Amino acid sequence: MEADITAVQIADSVINAKPIINNRNVVIYIKPGELDLKDYALNFDLTPGATIVPASGSKQDFTKPVFYEVTSEDGQFSKRYAVSLLESSVPTAFDFELFGQDEKKNWVYFYENVEGIPQSLWASGNSGFAFTAGNNPTMQSYPTQVTEEEEYVVNGKHALYLETKSTGFLGGMVKKPIAAGNLFIGSVFTKSIIDIQTRFGLPFNHVPDSFEGYYQYTPGKKVIDKNGKEVLTTDECDIYAVLFDRVALMKATENDAVDPARTWLNDQDVLTSPHIVAIAKIENSAATPNAMQKFHVPFEFKRQISKAEAESFQYSIAIVLSSSKYGAIFQGAVGSKLIVDNLKINVK
Repeated sequence: MEADITAVQIADSVINAKPIINNRNVVIYIKPGELDLKDYALNFDLTPGATIVPASGSKQDFTKPVFYEVTSEDGQFSKRYAVSLLESSVPTAFDFELFGQDEKKNWVYFYENVEGIPQSLWASGNSGFAFTAGNNPTMQSYPTQVTEEEEYVVNGKHALYLETKSTGFLGGMVKKPIAAGNLFIGSVFTKSIIDIQTRFGLPFNHVPDSFEGYYQYTPGKKVIDKNGKEVLTTDECDIYAVLFDRVALMKATENDAVDPARTWLNDQDVLTSPHIVAIAKIENSAATPNAMQKFHVPFEFKRQISKAEAESFQYSIAIVLSSSKYGAIFQGAVGSKLIVDNLKINVK
């Protein structure tokens, strides 16, 4: 935390979403044609005393990712960031073949190649779970993983594997005894185990028609609530996609004290925001047979939108996948497993 990019200074008038900053990437969705990507300067805020190379405010060629090295004030810590300015949209197909592992804590992260540029548009709770993962965690220690088992892989070599995990003694102390395996389009801002903010949705320039893919779900044996007490129910998974009016959301939250002019949905309103335009959600979230099942669900529109509005990047989309439906309130069954592969958003 002594060698971080903490913020990017860029005019709201040229971006489609607030800059996304995580441990290794900075991604900024910009409005097409607004900037000269071959010769543009970004200014960064850093942790106190830290320095950055290339220098903040220096012009760079952002037609490809630019790599910056941040060094702490005492010179003992450094971090390398790939900074991307993107004029593109969230893609429409996902096969979970592209992923990496955190070099220190071994948790898996997923990305997509769009127009030849790796985009960190997927996020999970793995970075927060790292606080409780111990000193030498493996990939399998985490709630969000990848699997190569042939029975789960529809195409390619890999499928997404989500498993609800116990957060141990530390998690129980702060009334967060479980961590659902999850993956979603958006980003995570993690301060500590008790301060983790999920930000759902990134720019999308299509009118969606339906949402499809393959999944298998096996619930764990015992559902517990945030207090660690048993709940007499069976765990369920969650698989859905949400299209929302990002421009209207920004205007509505312009004077918000916590997240002014936000461009994302959060845990509280991802399914209830008045700015949601359409939702596609699987109805059967209970256990499935022991084979990958195909699902195909139409988007249900709350109001009609035009193709021109979509193409002007007025909307954002979030895809949300979770091994415990109520994982956001820390209720679920340890051992619940959701495997997903070959997701696709069919567009009009």
